[in-house]
Amino acid sequence: MKKYIPLLAVVLVFTAVYAFCFDAKLDLNGDNASYIQLARNLSHGLGYSNVAPDGITPAGHFPPGYPFFLALFMWVGIDNLVFFKILNGLLLLFSIVVLFALSRRLSGNNVAVAATVALLTCFSPHLMHFALMAMSEMLYLACVTLAFAALYRYAVQQPASFYRSPYFYAALLAAGAAYYIRAVGASILFAVLLFFLFRKEWKAAAASIGGIVLLLLPWSVRNAVCGIESRYFGTIMVVNPWRPEMGTVSSVGEMFSKMITNFDETVLKGFAEILFPFLSIDYQHPSGFGGIVAGLAILAVVLYGCWSLGGKNFRYPFLGFIAANIGLFALWHGGNGSRYVVPVAPFLYLFFYFGLYNLLVLAARKIMKTTIDAVHVQRWAYAALFLLIPMYTPIEAQAQLSRQPFPSAYRNYFRIAETMQKQLPAGAIVVCRKPELFSYFAPAHFATRYLFTKDADALIADLVARKADFVILEQLGYSSTPLYLYPAIQQNPDLFPVVLHLQNPDTYLLRFDLKAAAEHLAGNRTE
Repeated sequence: MKKYIPLLAVVLVFTAVYAFCFDAKLDLNGDNASYIQLARNLSHGLGYSNVAPDGITPAGHFPPGYPFFLALFMWVGIDNLVFFKILNGLLLLFSIVVLFALSRRLSGNNVAVAATVALLTCFSPHLMHFALMAMSEMLYLACVTLAFAALYRYAVQQPASFYRSPYFYAALLAAGAAYYIRAVGASILFAVLLFFLFRKEWKAAAASIGGIVLLLLPWSVRNAVCGIESRYFGTIMVVNPWRPEMGTVSSVGEMFSKMITNFDETVLKGFAEILFPFLSIDYQHPSGFGGIVAGLAILAVVLYGCWSLGGKNFRYPFLGFIAANIGLFALWHGGNGSRYVVPVAPFLYLFFYFGLYNLLVLAARKIMKTTIDAVHVQRWAYAALFLLIPMYTPIEAQAQLSRQPFPSAYRNYFRIAETMQKQLPAGAIVVCRKPELFSYFAPAHFATRYLFTKDADALIADLVARKADFVILEQLGYSSTPLYLYPAIQQNPDLFPVVLHLQNPDTYLLRFDLKAAAEHLAGNRTE
């Protein structure tokens, strides 16, 4: 019974922290609303698609894994935001528990460090935040964790023939599922391949490559047939996806500069923010000398943790997994802070604290020039739990945020959506910022985003092409509204008569005069 006390402590602490931070509201990022709508379309028999005024079109912006997961519950009648949030919490708890068990075994039953890592992970406000929304991160994390656990069981089993082991197939399926949930899942596919390569199981490595190809082929073929091009390459090559006028990356030097900037933001700063959430991280300016040294030191400890914890079977898969994630972070667009680090946060805690522990033990042995009682030293790992004191502050801030109502700008925005849902005939085409959130509260209408351009006539022409009925002018805080939408309205107020005006802050529902706009554009072309 005694051996289960650390595990019970982890479960109880997680449950308490999760309940303390729980937020029943829809998250304001927009993607969670998109996932739910895609899942509803699947559950209604519409396939993985978007419903638009001109019919049903194949969806391709997000991988299908998480919407399909939600649709499984919708098919049996469970379509509830709070349920989906709790489900994500359970997925996070599952991942923490499995990593606790895995690290305990890989470290030779070092319960103290394994338990300390798990308890510190429970106090990560970033993980709690994402576990409290209907987003793909927690399901992705669970699949990655399952893949590593299956590889561990494979190594323990030591099958005479790889194809006779169920864990070979489990690892491939879990890694493939991770890719179908988030494209960064390519990192765990890479780790699975490295596992077999460095064990010199050439047939298993070749089979895993074949398995990966077979797993990914249906999605690739489906997108090719539907004429859907990958958005990832386009995003990699653009300077800033939210500021299209800044253009694309046009040289090797620009790409290198972008990767250095992203490495600084996501790795040097992002890793520090994830591991030490009580620190104030400046994302507005490049890291100075001290920040670079500190960030590289954290990264070095993480990499050493991969090496020392992984042993002969897992050090290269762990290193490959982290390196692949860093590479993908560097290629992606910036401006997201530690956002994309969150799905691998439990692994960062695991590798950092095991790496730090092993470095301290190694240093002590060098200094004292004698053997050290491993059990006695392991108990000192619990001293790291003092970090829970400063980590409580951001957890408390997350809990307070969860208890607050929507900001007033969003309340006005949602009120307009709910009013349109109740009072207007279905099928209105509404152009707005964050159309995913609008559609969540007004599913009877079609919401779409305006064109990101400073050319007012081009923006209006796009509204005409979309056959827009209404436009919402809001103050949600996104720069695109004052940069693109507001100037176009200000220059052509006769095309946007006010239907509804809410105050504090000013939020407008505007009717778009389609006929007058077409005449306006035709007149400009003849001049």
